[in-house]
Amino acid sequence: MQNLTSKVAVISGGTSGIGFAIANELAKEGVKLILIGMDQYKAIRAESELKQNGAEVIALRCDVTKQSEIDNLVEIAYNTFGKVDILVNNAGVGQTGMLHEITEADWDWIVDVNLKSVFLMSSAFIKQFIKRGDKAHIINTGSETCFGIPGKKLGSMFPYVASKHGMLGLSEMMHRDYAKYGIEVSVLCPGAVATEIWDAERSRQTEYGERAASKPRLGELLHELGMDPNDVGKMAVEGIKRGDFYIITHSNIRNLIDKRHVEASEALDETDAWHASNSTT
Repeated sequence: MQNLTSKVAVISGGTSGIGFAIANELAKEGVKLILIGMDQYKAIRAESELKQNGAEVIALRCDVTKQSEIDNLVEIAYNTFGKVDILVNNAGVGQTGMLHEITEADWDWIVDVNLKSVFLMSSAFIKQFIKRGDKAHIINTGSETCFGIPGKKLGSMFPYVASKHGMLGLSEMMHRDYAKYGIEVSVLCPGAVATEIWDAERSRQTEYGERAASKPRLGELLHELGMDPNDVGKMAVEGIKRGDFYIITHSNIRNLIDKRHVEASEALDETDAWHASNSTT
């Protein structure tokens, strides 16, 4: 999708952080925007800032874990702009803590926002893409944890890591099975980025139980160690234009990929040895 002029993009988690950075870069390419978020103040602020820069944009509150709200979003998107060309599934939340300390509600919240929403949003818009015969591009925001477990500095993130592993598998299946419809798929895999994901509890829906206390120290670490989200936005849009499947932002993610490859290869050496010693021929 090399020429993005006059395309229309729907971006979940689009009112701040990586999502807003992607929106800003798409706006520079002449893309019309629908930004989705849970925080009404952030939505108003994001819409105003982009409009001041000349973008054609609307920002909406939508809970992307709820089918009914997504159905309403699809209707608004097509009624407003007549088409959708790019879907960015960027909504994401996280929480640190050991597995035996988190609750079922914690697990459901994180997995629903990070993974289930990608299924719900993608399914809803893919139906429209196929029905209308439109070519499109879907980008799912994963993480370095799609490929392995990073260092302990940012803490233990059990449901977050599980959700991002699941997103990679979902993205790979989408990439394989929807190419024939002219639907491109990318998975954006950033390392640490200086965003406000550490404060995601503020938008935790009531059905997912009591909100945990925010962890400002995690925010300090992200802003100390993290990449500028504007750079992530630039890399994401460049990846969309090239039609890349993997968009990986940090070179050191190679270490996670290599570690997994080596460990799996060593396990397969044991597999080969077992079959050789147990061969009946």
